[in-house]
Amino acid sequence: MTEDKVRESAGKILGFKDTDTAISGVGQITSFNQLGFIGVKDRPDGWYLPNEKTFPAIILEAKSEKTTFKKPHIDELLKNISIIETKYKKHIGLLYNGNIVHIYKDGVFLREETELKNKEYYLSLFTQNKIDTSKIYTITARINNNLHFNFGIKNLYHRMIFTACALVAKRYGSVLIKGMDYTTFHTSIHATLAKSFDEARKQNLKLNILLEAYSSIKMNITEKQTAIDDFIECVEDISDNINSDFWNGEDVMAIFFNEFNRYKGKSESGQVFTPDHITSLMYEIIGINKDDIILDAACGSGAFLVKAMCNMIKEAGGNSTDKAKEIKQNQLFGIEFDKEIYALACANMLIHKDGKTNLEQLDSRTDEAKKWIKSKKITKVLMNPPFENKYGCIEIVANVLESVERETVCAFIMPDNKLETNLNKTKKILQKHTLTKIIKLPHEIFSGTTTSIFIFKSGIPQNNNKIFACAILDDGLETIKNQGRQDLKGKWEEIEKYWVDVIYKQSGDNSIQWLDPKENLSYKVLEKPFTISEQNFKKIVLDYMFFKSSINPNILKNKVLDYVLYDNVETVNEPLIEIIRSKITTKINRNDIDINKWKRFIICGDGGIFKLVQPKARKLTEYLHDGDVAFVASGAFNNGIEKYVKTDEELDKGNCITVSAIGGFSFYQEKDFIGRGGAGSAIKILYSDKLNEKNALFICAVLQQTLSKYDYTTMLSGDKLKKEFIYLPSKKDGQPDFAFMENYIETLQKQLKIWV
Repeated sequence: MTEDKVRESAGKILGFKDTDTAISGVGQITSFNQLGFIGVKDRPDGWYLPNEKTFPAIILEAKSEKTTFKKPHIDELLKNISIIETKYKKHIGLLYNGNIVHIYKDGVFLREETELKNKEYYLSLFTQNKIDTSKIYTITARINNNLHFNFGIKNLYHRMIFTACALVAKRYGSVLIKGMDYTTFHTSIHATLAKSFDEARKQNLKLNILLEAYSSIKMNITEKQTAIDDFIECVEDISDNINSDFWNGEDVMAIFFNEFNRYKGKSESGQVFTPDHITSLMYEIIGINKDDIILDAACGSGAFLVKAMCNMIKEAGGNSTDKAKEIKQNQLFGIEFDKEIYALACANMLIHKDGKTNLEQLDSRTDEAKKWIKSKKITKVLMNPPFENKYGCIEIVANVLESVERETVCAFIMPDNKLETNLNKTKKILQKHTLTKIIKLPHEIFSGTTTSIFIFKSGIPQNNNKIFACAILDDGLETIKNQGRQDLKGKWEEIEKYWVDVIYKQSGDNSIQWLDPKENLSYKVLEKPFTISEQNFKKIVLDYMFFKSSINPNILKNKVLDYVLYDNVETVNEPLIEIIRSKITTKINRNDIDINKWKRFIICGDGGIFKLVQPKARKLTEYLHDGDVAFVASGAFNNGIEKYVKTDEELDKGNCITVSAIGGFSFYQEKDFIGRGGAGSAIKILYSDKLNEKNALFICAVLQQTLSKYDYTTMLSGDKLKKEFIYLPSKKDGQPDFAFMENYIETLQKQLKIWV
């Protein structure tokens, strides 16, 4: 081939053509001066020059097929490299004759290869380059604040949809220029949206939901030109990063969506958005490859699908391959029930891909969804279904497992205890499908919820097959003020490699457990040894004394603090001042109680020291009138009493201990009361003929120490309480030493009575 033909062929192979994010092309007519290097008349054979100067540039030097590379040819390439080096710190130089390519990275010879590849291959040589995550966080915060306060878009998801629509419009050629007035700006986005996916809408009419969502967003018609210009500038910045050939746009969009959702952790539909590094981990541990057909039947903003798409395309050789088009069009399927979040998912997929968007707005629990999933011949499932029971977490999991082919590997993120708290439904699932692995995730991944990845193999009953389990206790991410959790020190890559290897080999880490499915369906965290101190007992006793004397402990605390810190004597009397002074001057002895000889007792149920009673289903909202009957609920204060109500119903008997489902807060109830019953945060009531005020307060302190591990996601149920133990002082015959407990509490009461 002649030099001209080699140059033309190279341009096609490299994919050198102008885009929104780069100037690119081949030829001998265009000078460096025309490319922005003022005064430089030299003409390169080929060039790829990104708008973002921190990204790598590429320069091509083409020679005829008969040419053998010599020093003058190399010098010509290096001269052109030195020209672009004035603007681009990172660059690739290619010397090519149709058969051989010499690759130079940052002006240094790297290697010789016998095949020229697409530009993505050469850009990937800069593997250590990372997205400027701080910049993306800052831009996202600017967009959020601008739309909220200047455009008056009050709904968080409307702000996300509006921005996502602008990004789609930009991706498909919408002209957004600073100085546009509001009407032109708003109309340009809508018109581009309507036109850009006409073809896709023929295959998926539900894409109209995106247009409808955009059109329905209520906002102020802002006259602030600075606000419009700032939004356009931010969209340009985000768009340049998404469409870069240098890194995967899904990383940018993951930051974008997760940063937006930091302002509101969970949507009304129970959707919790999955951090990008966890989507990456799940992709790796279930062994997805470029030929898999992926389903996410609770796809949210589309994070799993976009992650899968980008990784599969990498394996296929890049965006320019025929396989990449096949992946985009026929191998990624998603379902989302919430209409607004479905619109977001559509936008996210359209930002990243051409062709049809295989997303459906359906309820994943239904037969309609089952039929749709079955028609797609899914080979791998990645999901983070809504956590709450009211949104059908377990039902969604069951329906998906029933809808895929036998031996399909399905990975779900769920709360640690989800399978155990829905045991009847879980048993039905395990009659047909196998839970193979449980990977416990770090506590910080989802605020307020501890989670694990549950990996199933469909169509094969569990039988007695044990479950591999391990715990990732640290992901290396750090919390940055106003910017969420970030991998500041670049630790995650190595951590991910380590855990992918451990999970594949099912060996190599001390956290590994092999669980019997008849006994455990969650990773068992080793509990800390039981300890209790005198201060734990003092708090229980003093709080009860305050309650009995109608003293608000918070008011008392403030009085003490005001006196100690600010010498405020207006709110304290002389006796209280004397008490405070004596406490300050007295050496405080913090004595841990010797529990070595204490014995372990079952709390309730078979062989338990208490009889468990669960109050009837009732809520405080059912009691409209004030009265003198205590309504005891799962609170932490005022002896668990939420309100005093008027009622004629049969009361729960006093002389008992009530236990909160959340936090394990335990209180002695002297008088008859009515307790919060039913599902969720219902209290548990413990009765014993041996119980009195003093030994009950002792036991309350022990119960609270033992049961404080239960939170909003792991609520203490009656069944769980029957499996719990407490440690108590015991007599020689092995029975609880109630006399010791009573004497101990009586001593504390005498010490503490000065406060009341």
